[in-house]
Amino acid sequence: MNVTLRALASAGPTLPLVIEHAQTQPISAELLRLAIPAIATGLLGTAVFLADRLMLARYDQDALASMQLQGPLLWSITSVFMASCAGTVALVARSVGAGDQQRAQAVARASLRLAALLGVGVAGVGLLWLGPIVEFFGPAQAALRALSIDYLGVTFAAMPAAFVATSASMILAGSGDTRTPLAAGLLANASNIALNWILIYGHDFGLFSIDPLGVRGAAIGTTAAFTIEAIYLLMVLGRANHPVCGAGWWRLRSLPQTDRTARRDIVRISLPAVAERVLVHAGFLAYAKAIASLGATAMAANQALVTIESICFMCADGFGIAAATIMGQQLGRGAADRARAGGQLACTIAVVSITIVGTVVWATGQWTLPMFVAPGQDGTALVALGGDALPLLALAQPGMSAAIVLAMALRGAGDTRSPLWAAVAGGLLLRVSLAWGLVWGTDLGLVGIWWASTIDWTARAVWLAIVFRRGRWVTAKV
Repeated sequence: MNVTLRALASAGPTLPLVIEHAQTQPISAELLRLAIPAIATGLLGTAVFLADRLMLARYDQDALASMQLQGPLLWSITSVFMASCAGTVALVARSVGAGDQQRAQAVARASLRLAALLGVGVAGVGLLWLGPIVEFFGPAQAALRALSIDYLGVTFAAMPAAFVATSASMILAGSGDTRTPLAAGLLANASNIALNWILIYGHDFGLFSIDPLGVRGAAIGTTAAFTIEAIYLLMVLGRANHPVCGAGWWRLRSLPQTDRTARRDIVRISLPAVAERVLVHAGFLAYAKAIASLGATAMAANQALVTIESICFMCADGFGIAAATIMGQQLGRGAADRARAGGQLACTIAVVSITIVGTVVWATGQWTLPMFVAPGQDGTALVALGGDALPLLALAQPGMSAAIVLAMALRGAGDTRSPLWAAVAGGLLLRVSLAWGLVWGTDLGLVGIWWASTIDWTARAVWLAIVFRRGRWVTAKV
């Protein structure tokens, strides 16, 4: 579907004509058209993540070390919510592929409604239990826990906006529009960097000045970015002539039957994916706790490595979104062969390209790791620890990229159970047991942590490749 924002806005009731055009495109062209903006959007999201950590690293090493709690915790929350969007992508893609515009719009409204309600719930629980959460998951050092409370106290309040923005992006991606989320990401990213620069370090405007806020300043910048992104995407989806118009999503009473059915279908398809994420991230937080036990320097080094690796992760995520959309739409059109070809091609390109990126990251570590050391501080230990683990970062990329793309492709096809079992076995059982075993049973330290994640990704990739090849996802009901 050669759909830009303008084309989508003008398509309206002519959606079947757009679909007919899409069926004549080579699957490789369709994949790249979807993947390139999705990858760019993911990289912009990474740029927000990268900007926060780089700026905090230049502010103070403790500020960066504290992100060892905030980073995994917020990523776990947003990842679980992303899983709830598995049904959204599958349903929107199938509906668009079948030319059922009414159902696509009902799914859009139901998805935005669920996102807002879940965001309010998470924000309420997070703010209410902020102290116990930091006490349980946080590091032993009181100073680092205080920094975590400063950051999370602001970002928890942004969860409704973050969830709505994510839902809107997934709706548009499922419809075949990955360019609008890219535009929203550009706007959000620019806002985050500008606010970070002012708020983290402070700024004198002449008539008034802003004191340095450190981690709280980074949290305010991130919150503003989420809010701006949500407003932009809701404005796009609120247009009456948009093929997946979500206008009226805020209504909670007297819902039409189409909306109630769409809500039920989203929940039904997404539940296995949500269960997967909850179980995996319970394990991931235990994994993060193992890292925290290594001390502040190892925590800061790990944050530097994770920040660098997020470039690879978001590239894989972009290919995964493209694969999910293609497979869902092609299955909606009854073209199972094209769905399979799209999934295979997305995985192949992702593995090759992201492995190359991982190798470049390894080769340039001597220049990138010192960027995470604040001026005037001794970063020798941080750079040494990070450098020891960098070869494993590169080694993990083939398995990580294949596992992410195949899992998202299967979800787009409606199979949310296979990724569940793969993630539970790998992310919950294998990774956590290896991490704690290697931390306490050997002297590998941070290197042992990265061995655990590399083995996990490889095992998941092998299992998901077997599932994809068997092809039972072709008959999944959506």
